[in-house]
Amino acid sequence: MVSPRGGHPEAAPGARDADVGAVAGLLGRPGVKYAVASHHNPDGDALGSMLGLHRALVAAGHDSVMCHPDEDPRLPEMDFMFADGDVVGHGPPPDAAERVLVAVDCASAERLWVRDGLGPHAGFAGSINIDHHHDNTRFAQFNLVVPDASSSAEVVYDVLAAAGLPVDEAVATPLYVGLITDTGRFSYSNTGAHAHQVAAALIEAGTDPHAVSDRLYEQQPLPRLMLAALALGKMRSIADGRLRIAVLGPDDYAQAGGDDSEGIVELLRSIEGCVAAGLARETEPGWYRVSLRSSVPELDVSAIARAEGGGGHKAAAGFSTNRDIDDLMADLETKVVAQLGPVPDESRG
Repeated sequence: MVSPRGGHPEAAPGARDADVGAVAGLLGRPGVKYAVASHHNPDGDALGSMLGLHRALVAAGHDSVMCHPDEDPRLPEMDFMFADGDVVGHGPPPDAAERVLVAVDCASAERLWVRDGLGPHAGFAGSINIDHHHDNTRFAQFNLVVPDASSSAEVVYDVLAAAGLPVDEAVATPLYVGLITDTGRFSYSNTGAHAHQVAAALIEAGTDPHAVSDRLYEQQPLPRLMLAALALGKMRSIADGRLRIAVLGPDDYAQAGGDDSEGIVELLRSIEGCVAAGLARETEPGWYRVSLRSSVPELDVSAIARAEGGGGHKAAAGFSTNRDIDDLMADLETKVVAQLGPVPDESRG
């Protein structure tokens, strides 16, 4: 399960790839203190992997804290994973020099904190990077990157199993959240046999899959659905209908009663004949957060996002921009067509 590092300009000095067994050994050393972190603007995989790994370390008697680049990274629909005693600190802990940083689901240094241009691990006693993004920059001292894994939660589970660290219900449930959200309820192309095997192990450990699915998918806030309706009404069809994209701004948030856009880009992607979808949300005047999705292997949306300073998976990626929205639409169409090729003339009729 070793992924060759190749050349990565952001790689830490002395960085090297590690396999599951090696990282398991690094997490099982007595007397070592840990700081577990995940990326800016976290999703279910980031939060679930961070919380699950932290709890397993604590249950095994290790000194572990959680830390994050965002002041409040906990998402409302995933708050059920957290208990009263689960504290997520903002930024590196005060005693970082005594701790090993373990970054989960974080593809690059920029998605954590960067201090004085020295990278996210500066000031820590060491650093470990556990991830599944294919474009991970190997920014830590030890890098376990498994691109064919469905999620970072899947990789974290493998590490815990190899290390003999406890996986009970408190550990299994957040890992299951990471697994189910990053596989789209086991429907995305990244879902392999091992993802189902890990899911089975997590259920055996105490996860209630019905309860998790109910909290994540069956309790949709009305403003979220109202905003989805507005997005469908404003949707643009470009690249010969293969790309559907919507733009939302303050007027839409006011009309819907909120700015919760969770699931909207996936809804756009589900339209018949669509192979890619995008959602551009105005987060402040002139600035947009763009989410991209692809449903075919021929289209790598992470390549498009990286060109704009963002990143992600081949099938799900994002970036922020202050470009003119019409210029952005034209550029997205050009890049999608460049990867997919033009529609054959006989398909246009």
